[in-house]
Formats: sequence, C-alpha cells, structure tokens
Amino acid sequence: MKLRDVICLIEKRIPLRWAEDWDNPGLQVGDPGSEISKIGIALDVSEETVSKASERGCSLLVSHHPIIFRPLRNIIPDRPAARAVVSAIKNGVALYAAHTNWDSSPEGVNFTLAELLGLDDIAPLKDPSDGTSWGMGAVGELMVPLPLETVTGLIRERWSLSCCRAYRTGPAMIKRIALGGGSCGDMWPFAADKGASLFVTADISYHDRQDALNFGLGLVEVDHGEMERASLPKLRSIIEKETGLTVELISETERESYTI
Repeated sequence: MKLRDVICLIEKRIPLRWAEDWDNPGLQVGDPGSEISKIGIALDVSEETVSKASERGCSLLVSHHPIIFRPLRNIIPDRPAARAVVSAIKNGVALYAAHTNWDSSPEGVNFTLAELLGLDDIAPLKDPSDGTSWGMGAVGELMVPLPLETVTGLIRERWSLSCCRAYRTGPAMIKRIALGGGSCGDMWPFAADKGASLFVTADISYHDRQDALNFGLGLVEVDHGEMERASLPKLRSIIEKETGLTVELISETERESYTI
C-alpha cells in the first residue's frame, strides 16, 4: 500500500484538523509514493526506535510525539533528533506523528486513560474551540468513592506506571476524577469547574501546583511518557483496522536507561 493511502486511512479516524494550532502532526519524513507493508508504533522517534522498526521490517514508524516539532535549522547528526531523521532516511523508514489530534480524539489518549481507570460518564475536560474534535483531557466518576491511596494504586496499575506523586488538600475520598494526558498542569481550573476532586497529569509547574492545592483540588503527578504510552495499544488497533496492515508496538528501553 502506498504511504499516501496509509495516511489517508489513518487521518480518516484521526484528522489533522483536530490538532492544536501550535502542533506539527502528520507526515514528518518520507516519500508519499513509497510502499508500506508493515507499520511500527512508538511514543517517540529516536535512533533506537527507528533501528528497531527497520529491523522488524516496518517501513513506517508512527509516533505520538513529532520528531520535527520546533524548526530544524539543519539536519546534521550532532543532535539526537537530527540523528534519528538521518537514520530514518538511510533505512527507508517514513515518520508520521499523531499528536494533539490523537489527544483530542474520542478514542484517543485522554479517553483511553479514563477508560482504563474504569471511569463512568466520561466527558472531555475542555471542549474543542472549533467544535470538530472530542476535546482535550477527560473527566469521569469512579463507581464508588475510594481513598486517595487506593486511587493512586489503581492509576499505577492500570497505566503501568513506575511511580506517581500525590498531593491532597481536598476530600479524603475520591469519586470524580479529571485527567490531562501529558503536560496539562495549566488545565487544573477546568478540573475544578467540572467538579473533580482529583486532577491527574504530568509536568505540573510549581505555581500551577500551588494554585490547584490552594483551591482545594487534589493532584496526582505522573511521568509524561508513561502516561501517554498507555494509549498506544489503542492507536495500534485503530491503524491496524483501518489499513489492514500488520502494526507492531516498538518498545523503548527508557526505564532501563535511567537511574531514578
């Protein structure tokens, strides 16, 4: 199947128009006329994920985070992003990103995270400005109120997290939970407005954390990559169904590479 046709099928389910204005999803590297027989999926594009994709016969690597996000002034392999791009070109691996359009999909990052937690009545935390996508973040309710310690254990288990950090100033028992996949610390006011007693996200700034806690909103901070990685099996299933091609999850040795 031609790359351009694969892209059309992916974007039928996850249109680029759902992405935020500042984002850069879509085809990053590759010839639209090239043949694609197998697809790899990874959270990030790196030399490692490109190499693994190539070794496994994948001629397209779909990532959540765009490898080309900020403008590249040159493509000289003295930086990780440039090395990954050079490696992709050398190995004939096209690169495609589904970023905030996947975040705001009714099947995407945020809905999947809420679904994995077993939340009921799942709704977007922030409605889309253009009214076309599902929206950003998610909010829903547990079947019964649970202590914060139990909720954090559930989050770690269901999202396969190495750790998470909880802060509480509000109710001891948690029922209504809001979440924002990735760096969504500045969305805590939406969680408060939607009546959540707990907001779960990554990369919370000091001031956002203090403001949320002073408002009485409980917080759970998790790893950005681990949180979003939980949605990749769903993305794999969608692309496999739409294209009819074999789609393989490309694992990264992130946990083994760093000492915490």
